[in-house]
Amino acid sequence: MRLSTKLLVLLVLVTLISTAQAATRRMILRVESVPLAWGTSCLTEYLATALSRNPDLRILTSDPLTDDQPPFPSDRYNVDSLFDWGTEVGGRYLLVVAVEREALERRKTFSVPLLFQRWETIGVIQGELRLLDLQKRRLLAAESFEEKMSGSRQIQAEADDNRHDPSLHLVASEKTRLFQALEQRLVDRLVGKVSRLTRGR
Repeated sequence: MRLSTKLLVLLVLVTLISTAQAATRRMILRVESVPLAWGTSCLTEYLATALSRNPDLRILTSDPLTDDQPPFPSDRYNVDSLFDWGTEVGGRYLLVVAVEREALERRKTFSVPLLFQRWETIGVIQGELRLLDLQKRRLLAAESFEEKMSGSRQIQAEADDNRHDPSLHLVASEKTRLFQALEQRLVDRLVGKVSRLTRGR
């Protein structure tokens, strides 16, 4: 094999190795959630699991990997701080999901005055998504989100239209199931968004 052919083969091998290494990208995941009175949020676990199904992504949570890792910036609205932190930790992308409200709402959907009312319980999650390309120092997304899901409908056979009637409340196990399903729906939506924004980058 001539020298020029050997060099060409070596160049191709180096290119293939570099391409394979670049294909696996590191995404740092940061989830900030509000405390729930009826259980624990599973959003971090759901997001990490769903994102890790992409073979080109390596998912790391923002939890410190070493004792000397810098703490996550206290001001998540300061984009420069996020870029600097993510670059120091070592990642291609930084995904910050901040849940600002996770609550139950009760709405009256039908009423026959003085006879009965129909109430619906709805789970709501509101917050903000921020996705940063640390390598190119570009903010790919910064937008709010809101996801809702109906829990149950109850008939109230009272004339006084009492939205605080205990019979309208969900039991703890129903609340847990509702918010697990709601968080999973939110994850599907967010992962779809992230996949579109990072595809081919």
